[in-house]
Amino acid sequence: MSLFLDLARREFKMSIHRRSLWISYILLMAFFVGTLVLPISDDPARVDPVNVIALENLWQYAGEYTFQFNVFLPIIVGILSADRMQRDFHLGVRELQASTPLSLNTYILAKYAGVLASMFLPVFMWILGLGVLLPALGLAPWQMAYALPVASLAITLPAFAFVTAFSLACPLIMPLRVYQILFVGYWFWGNFLSPDFFPTLNGTLLTAGGSIAFNGFFGGFPARNPGPALYTPLYASLNLLVLALCIAAVLTVLHLYLGQKARRA
Repeated sequence: MSLFLDLARREFKMSIHRRSLWISYILLMAFFVGTLVLPISDDPARVDPVNVIALENLWQYAGEYTFQFNVFLPIIVGILSADRMQRDFHLGVRELQASTPLSLNTYILAKYAGVLASMFLPVFMWILGLGVLLPALGLAPWQMAYALPVASLAITLPAFAFVTAFSLACPLIMPLRVYQILFVGYWFWGNFLSPDFFPTLNGTLLTAGGSIAFNGFFGGFPARNPGPALYTPLYASLNLLVLALCIAAVLTVLHLYLGQKARRA
């Protein structure tokens, strides 16, 4: 356990100190704040917030605000985490680690936990701040301070966890830049294209963008689609379960691949 915590802590520190991470996050989050705070009269979802964001639709708006983060933030996560494991092999760090008591399973899980924590923690802290900012500006009741963090754990965290697992594993078998380009294309194709117009994973249990959890747990867009939610809580729970199984499968395949690679070396 001590080896796991030590490696996860070091990976977290290396990843979270990257300037590219903070620059990307700050720019995107500043954009999101502008869209939430500045009035947009022709947007049907932007009406008098004091009257609309009441307790009866608090969770819908918390889910909507959180889901908006999932359009672009996971792309940053996928691009920035794609080189975290690959660099260990390019720099020869993994060969040095293999000569220590550190097991392959501990290495993979610690690497995954450290990278995921470094990607999610700044966003979660920002969501906590937003939960305080909106009530302070009169844009939401004070209950938004706990509704937004809960929504982020159900919508944002699973997306980040799914993306991080694939971004650690896939660049080991393909060029890094190729993976990053393909990943960006996949993210929009598999999560935001309508299946009515183009074959896509969107709407299936393999949807990782958070739309199913948003609709199933939080009721969907309250102002744009006032009707019933598209998905049930059961379907949303199955979606999260399938994503968790995909993550476990990717990490298992990664373990087998690195184990075989080590034996061949």
